[in-house]
Amino acid sequence: MIRKVKNHPGLYREDNGKQGTRFRILINYDREILQEYFYFRGPTAERKARAEAKARWAEIREVIPVITPRRFREIVRKPTESGIAGVTRIVSTVKGHEYEFWKAIWTTLKGERKSKQFSVNKYGEKEAKQLAIKTRKAALDEIGAE
Repeated sequence: MIRKVKNHPGLYREDNGKQGTRFRILINYDREILQEYFYFRGPTAERKARAEAKARWAEIREVIPVITPRRFREIVRKPTESGIAGVTRIVSTVKGHEYEFWKAIWTTLKGERKSKQFSVNKYGEKEAKQLAIKTRKAALDEIGAE
């Protein structure tokens, strides 16, 4: 059984049966995983292991802070022409005619995917891109992603 340690994101208490019981630090950063284990047996050893795990967690978090929801939403997972997460250039073909536009995409706090697109024909390349960037930023500001 795995339980989160309250107020310590990335720190867990794990009961692994015959393998033992431990506290585990598990932190993902820059596409790498940092893991550390603190094994124990008995209540006295558990308090000591918990204190050691929390102290080590605090040391790590000074160097690698907890990621904010805003920062998480700004991580570029796939390369885009804009270089900005959630803003991409789209070329769509409908009945043999190509339509070009810049699209802003974001996820609400309820998990709904929203988007808005700006035509290159209507606004021009630069303005359509800027409108998409501004729309994405405004959406993140509106949902209060810190």
